[in-house]
Amino acid sequence: MPLKKNQSLNTARNTVQDPHLLDYGDSSVLIHYDLPAGTHYSADINNTIHALAQALRTSQNWLEIVPAYDSLLCQFDMSKITLSAAKSSIKKHIKNLKPKPKSTQNVIEIPVAYGGAHGPDIDAIQKTSKLSHKALVKLHAETLYNVCMLGFIPGFSFLSEAPEPLHHPRHATPRAHVPAGSIGIAGWQTGIYGLDSPGGWQIIGRTPLKLFDPSREDPFLIKAGDKIQFIPIDAKFFDGFSV
Repeated sequence: MPLKKNQSLNTARNTVQDPHLLDYGDSSVLIHYDLPAGTHYSADINNTIHALAQALRTSQNWLEIVPAYDSLLCQFDMSKITLSAAKSSIKKHIKNLKPKPKSTQNVIEIPVAYGGAHGPDIDAIQKTSKLSHKALVKLHAETLYNVCMLGFIPGFSFLSEAPEPLHHPRHATPRAHVPAGSIGIAGWQTGIYGLDSPGGWQIIGRTPLKLFDPSREDPFLIKAGDKIQFIPIDAKFFDGFSV
């Protein structure tokens, strides 16, 4: 199992503008934050989203809270509150949301075998980044990533922005099969496949961990709001690894 640590979190609430509250059907509200001009990701906004999600989950009025990169979908129980009351509750939580420098967040260490059969696209990214294999692995692995959201398939982890030299377009034609645990890059994003799946991301490595296992009491190894630290391993360690 991966090692979980504690990591300080500062939501930097004071750097984030108030969001838009949008009706999303008759029982949901979408909280959407505008990104700063010319950007595609904001760590401040995503940290605020997860802090707000945590605050809202203390109430029994919500059936589901689903965070994404710059939005939060809140489905409420229509037998308990109205749409108007749901919006009022959200506005109150937003107003009272404060930076929490002493709060904690799970940091999950994910072992990764980079390159070779486990990372067939790493050579392409080496060429565009002009980095050696060793330097590329170091740059990708030394970055601490936010788990911004889960989606696409069970357990697929959409992470925060990869270092700029590693940005790379996805494949023009997706592969028919990408193995579970594959670590990919698509544009500015990096992520982890939770199951075997078709996919167009550039695959640079793979973890032997099972991110999604329906036979476990908690099927999801990683949750939105966690942080990820990749730990490079060699292919031999990968082959001998047991969860």
